[in-house]
Amino acid sequence: MSHLKLYRPSINREVTLRFDEPERDVIRFPKFSRRSVGSSGMSILSRARTLHENRTCPECGHCVVEPVELDDAVVNCNGMPIPGTATLVGFHCVRCESEWPV
Repeated sequence: MSHLKLYRPSINREVTLRFDEPERDVIRFPKFSRRSVGSSGMSILSRARTLHENRTCPECGHCVVEPVELDDAVVNCNGMPIPGTATLVGFHCVRCESEWPV
């Protein structure tokens, strides 16, 4: 098994090349933001609060409510949508069929 070596030079460091050392392979990783998980721009915390606040139907009080999401979820390497990354637009009651926006 091979080992992956990570190299991160400091910002104010002078780089000197020595010809007796082999060249280093530097792999740059993209920076991800915690807020940019979903395509809607809604943070994870505000999405969880919205789901919690709308867990019952305002018309009949039934506890089985489904979130209504757009078809813009982030897909994984297998092409399957990642849960919780689609844009949340509203909710749908299973009993009385009423719908309301976020």
